[in-house]
Amino acid sequence: MIAPALRRALAQLPDPTFRRVLIKSLLVSLVVFVLLGIGLWAGLLVVPQTGYGWLDWVIGALSSLGFLLGMMLLFPAVMTASIGLFLDDIADAVEARYYQADPPGRPLATLPAVWSALRFLGIVLVVNIALLPLYAILLFFPPLLYGLSLLVNGWLVGREYFEAVAFRYQPRAEADLLRRRRRGDVWLCGVLIVLLLTIPLVNFLVPIVATAFMVHVYKRLRATG
Repeated sequence: MIAPALRRALAQLPDPTFRRVLIKSLLVSLVVFVLLGIGLWAGLLVVPQTGYGWLDWVIGALSSLGFLLGMMLLFPAVMTASIGLFLDDIADAVEARYYQADPPGRPLATLPAVWSALRFLGIVLVVNIALLPLYAILLFFPPLLYGLSLLVNGWLVGREYFEAVAFRYQPRAEADLLRRRRRGDVWLCGVLIVLLLTIPLVNFLVPIVATAFMVHVYKRLRATG
């Protein structure tokens, strides 16, 4: 199920719709990280100076390192949230190419789509911030840090992608029931998406591919129950 769905999603990458969504999502993600950076900078300005130059430098360096680490951990979530704003464009393109005989999905209204993207980003921020102490400890054990981030964000990303797609085709309650029944498959798909998102340069394309991928996955899961 997973391999054929991924192959189909990759085969559609040259689609002009996908290119337009990529440009728009990158711009949204850039704005988010710029705002986060401004927030960190403003926060450092209001922190009282210790009076020790070396200590202030260490605090600033650790804050910058924490911001970079946060960007690395949260990049999948930010890109997923931004792609969610343009999910209908991708899903429509996939339907037009592969599922012309199926009833088309219902486009999500703009405000619910924005709210869903913000809600997802908020959940990921809260979960990852709660795990920051553990992440800090695991900095000394990079494989464990990577593995934990992969599993946690894989669960969150898989769920978000699946729900965003499924809500186009069936009521929320039915979509939730299908997701819970096939939670292992959804989680595995999410882990695969996050794994691909950690690959430099490739990660810019992955959210779009992942959305198309999840459309194929949803179609198969719904057909097989």
